[in-house]
Parts: sequence; C-alpha cells; structure tokens
Amino acid sequence: MKKFFCFLLSFLLIIPFIAGCGQAQNGDSTVDMNVRRLTTESASSLSDMLSQAKSAVVGISVDLPDGYAIGSGFAISGDGLILTNNHVVEGGENITLYYADKTTGSGKVLWTDAGLDMAVLRSSREIPYLAVDTGDAYIGQEVFALGTPLTLEFKHTVTHGIVSATNRTLETQSDGGTSFLQSLIQHDAAINPGNSGGPLINSAGHVIGINTLKASQGEGIGFAIPIEIGSIVVDQIAKDEDYNSPYLGVFGFDSDIALAYGEKLNGSGVYVISTNGPALQAGLKKGDLIVKVGDDDVKTLLDLRKAVLNHSAGDAVEVSYYRDQKMQHLLVILQ
Repeated sequence: MKKFFCFLLSFLLIIPFIAGCGQAQNGDSTVDMNVRRLTTESASSLSDMLSQAKSAVVGISVDLPDGYAIGSGFAISGDGLILTNNHVVEGGENITLYYADKTTGSGKVLWTDAGLDMAVLRSSREIPYLAVDTGDAYIGQEVFALGTPLTLEFKHTVTHGIVSATNRTLETQSDGGTSFLQSLIQHDAAINPGNSGGPLINSAGHVIGINTLKASQGEGIGFAIPIEIGSIVVDQIAKDEDYNSPYLGVFGFDSDIALAYGEKLNGSGVYVISTNGPALQAGLKKGDLIVKVGDDDVKTLLDLRKAVLNHSAGDAVEVSYYRDQKMQHLLVILQ
C-alpha cells in the first residue's frame, strides 16, 4: 500500500509557557447576551449577522502543568453546552471562558473524544447559541471563521473565505504515533493558533464546521471538522450529561481513498483497515467494505460515525458489508 501524502500540519492551539492568562474585564452592556437561538438569517446586514454570531463564541484558556493553553469554542444549545476541540482541553484543568460581553466564566468538561478531536463543556453561564447546518458543504461556499487567534487580546476575531474542498483526509503525527483526521472541510478563511474549536459558519450564520488545524507551510489552507458529529453528541448530552459515545472498533477509509490505494471495491462505503474491540469480536476484518449500520446507509466515514453515534453503548446493531464481492451481515455489540 503506498504511503499516504501528508501536509505539515499545525493544530490551532497556543500553549504559552508562562503562568497566568490575563484578568477579567468589565462587562459590555451593549452586547445582547440574552439566551436564545440566533436566527441570524434575518439579520439586517452581514455586520449584524456576525455581531450576533460572536455572542455565542467563547475564548478558552486552560491551565496546564507548564503554563496554559488558549483556544476557542461556541454554544450550540441553550443550556450552556459549549463545543470545542479535544486538544484544547486535553490534560488541563481550571477552564476559563471569555464571553463576548467581556465577562468571564468557567467551563466543566462533560465529554471528550481524542479520535474525533471534539469536546463538550458545560459553561457556568448560559449564553446565546448558534444554529447548525448539517447539509453538505460545497466548494465555493462563503464561510466565516470566528475565534481567538494568537492571544486573548484578539478573541472574537472574524475572518472570511470560501470552502476550497470537502471530504479531505489528513495524516497527523503526535507523541502517540500516526493518526488520521477524515471527512474534513478545507477552507481559506485565515485561522491561526488559538482558533482551535471555534466555529466555521456560513453566510446565514449557521455552523458548518469546527476549526481544528491548518497547513503550516503555505497560506489559506485550513481545515474544519463537519458539524454533524458535534450536533449529534450535543443532542445526546442534553438528554444525559453522563453520556458515553458508543464504540464500534473500526479504523477505515472512505472508499474513494481506498481506491487511490489500489484496492478493488464493490461500490461506496468504508473500507476497513483494521479492527479491535466489538468489530474484531464480531468478525469484521481488513478488506471488508461497510455499507450499512442498522437502518443507516454508509457511503463515507462521516456516515459511519453518525450511524454509530445514533446508538448507545450495549446496543446490538446489524452491520452490512461486502467481503469477496459478496454482501454479508453480522451483529456487533457496541461498547
């Protein structure tokens, strides 16, 4: 199998190696922080839409053993749930949230997933929240990135661009080895360290993605995680704060990427690279092409993740797949 091409990538997180992270400021009463779903499609102007959207965005600082980290997040529910990246809060404590009216609050981690690079926080204060657009992003779509680039002094910065490509797969390197982020939205809105976890919104002010990393060589190459996964998780946590996302145990690629590796496939689906846990115990193996989980059709890895998250740990789900050009079915007990 040929080596997967890899950009030199940089997660959008600042980690200053100093103590402290600035002081709270006096509030700004001109910012409307009344808790509501922001129906920004009815805004009187682009400036009005962006001003409203910023009230749902938070700057984040997290205490670490060697300093602190700076990132971004945003509310997508009315009960104080904040969506951000896992790498913003991983290994930290004493999370401070910086609101659009120049006040501060605290955040509590409710859920994280390193593989998805997502985390959900509970804000000590309920704030306005953004609507989401779970439709497919498209090339040329106008987008805006909101977040905290470089320093807390620049929190609630807005940049502008277009969607450059969709369904990108990137190889990343960390102390834990090689991993892949898949189904990403590529865009050219300027993002920098500190933008991690901030929203990528469309011209109606609806979230389409979560900014997570950029190519560190070159300009205008940023990547966002599609909002569909985060939206499902937030809905589950709103029902049960102790929610644990179910685990299938499949590492795979979208079928078009597998084709690029020279694999011969029978249609679209998720090509299994390796299995462990539930999938391994059930009998899935390398080379299988998953096309359905339960009642949900699977054409991409994003489809597979959504299908799994629509279930709970302990559920028995039927997985349909092709092996040796033949359709087969088996039950997997999600963990």
